[in-house]
Amino acid sequence: MWLLMGKGTSMKTTIHWVLLASLFLDAPAVAVVQAHQPSPKKERAQPAAKITEEQAKKIALERIPGEVTDVAIEKKRGKNVYVIEIQSPEQGEKDVFVDVETGKIVGTD
Repeated sequence: MWLLMGKGTSMKTTIHWVLLASLFLDAPAVAVVQAHQPSPKKERAQPAAKITEEQAKKIALERIPGEVTDVAIEKKRGKNVYVIEIQSPEQGEKDVFVDVETGKIVGTD
C-alpha cells in the first residue's frame, strides 16, 4: 500500500482509491454471476389444474367421439389448456383444447 501512496497523499485517501478501484474490478464478476442465474419464468411449474386429465378426456370425447391418443398441457392464447388428441373414425385425428381452470372447450383443430 505504501507504494500506492505518493508524497503528500494520506493513508485515508489511498484507501478510498483502492476501495473505489475494487468496486470497478468486481463489477464484471457480479454481471457474469447474474447472467448465469436461471430465469424464474423458465422454472415455473405448470399451475395446478382445477380439472383432472380424466375429466378433460371425458369432456373432449363428448365433443368428438373416438380414441384418445395423447394428452398434454400447453398455453394457448394466454390460458393453460389440456390438448386432447383424438383419433375419430369419422373425422380422423383431431385436437380438442380444454381449459384447465373451467373445463370448457376453447377450441378444436
